[in-house]
Amino acid sequence: MGMIKLPKQSVDYFNKNSNEIFESGNLAEGPWNKKLSEYICDISGAKNAIPNNSNGAGLVALMRIYSYYFKRNKVLIQNNTMYGVKTMVPSGGCELLGYINCQLETLMPSLEDVKKSLSSFSKIEKGSLIILLSHIGGINNPDIEEIALLCKSENIVLLEDCAHSFGATLNSRHSGLFGDAGVYSFYATKAIPGGEGGCIVTNNDEIGQMAADFSIYDRFNQKMDVGFNNRVSELQALLLYAVTKEWQHIVDNKKQIANSYIKTCEELGIPYISQEANNNIGNYYKFTLYNHDNPTSKFLPSLITKTSPVYDYALGSEHKITTNHCCLPIWYGQEQEITQRVISELYESFAK
Repeated sequence: MGMIKLPKQSVDYFNKNSNEIFESGNLAEGPWNKKLSEYICDISGAKNAIPNNSNGAGLVALMRIYSYYFKRNKVLIQNNTMYGVKTMVPSGGCELLGYINCQLETLMPSLEDVKKSLSSFSKIEKGSLIILLSHIGGINNPDIEEIALLCKSENIVLLEDCAHSFGATLNSRHSGLFGDAGVYSFYATKAIPGGEGGCIVTNNDEIGQMAADFSIYDRFNQKMDVGFNNRVSELQALLLYAVTKEWQHIVDNKKQIANSYIKTCEELGIPYISQEANNNIGNYYKFTLYNHDNPTSKFLPSLITKTSPVYDYALGSEHKITTNHCCLPIWYGQEQEITQRVISELYESFAK
């Protein structure tokens, strides 16, 4: 199919600065971690950004902090998310209570889905509750503002899994900053790929400081009873900085591919999840097609050139989301031949 690539500017920047790390002998907890944190704050508008060695490590840290210090130890997650999110909950010292249903048009829960899942909880039970929602495919949940207001009014902690959504905005507000905290991912396959790594973002200064202390065992302030090593090495921090410096360039490159797909989908009447609808601006992590009536394998029988679905399984009960969507190849530096092959296969599906 092809290969996920990094911008040449990122590779050159890394090579130019990596020797400095070796020469200084400062392989951990040095200036590149600080520089990465400051840059992500500048991009997102977050008051606090704490680099972690993965998105999962950041989410586990947040749940452990909320469960241990704030008695928030019950969690709801959505049924269309990575299986790993399910395993993160007990790892964070919490109990998984259930799953929130999702809509095919977004692959995410609507406000009504969240309300329905909360309908059986008493006011007291909500006081121990965390809702952990995943932004899917490169955009923010279109209802995240209303969901955040609902959680605030019901005294529920809202955490955002932003593994797919670094740089994505809704009404000019960045992913991760609607609820109490969020975590980005820079894993090798993500929208802005850096091999490994993640970053907690929050506008809550108390949570930001606790997350920073937790990630180094709180060995300096020595006030926390829980902590772990969620750090990012200096070499990894440099690589993440080099890649995130080019995040807009990466997104713009993928948007050109998306525009070709959009033109084809609109000509053929194929429903797709827009990255620029209703004040959402996405990062084009995925280009997703869907069909309400049929699995995409039946709706688009000639489409062979595609990537894996967002998820081909559902947590909790089964759902047609798993079969009625598919994702077209879209990555930085994608070969034109792949894009054209996809478009040809879409047309062939309607010629049969």
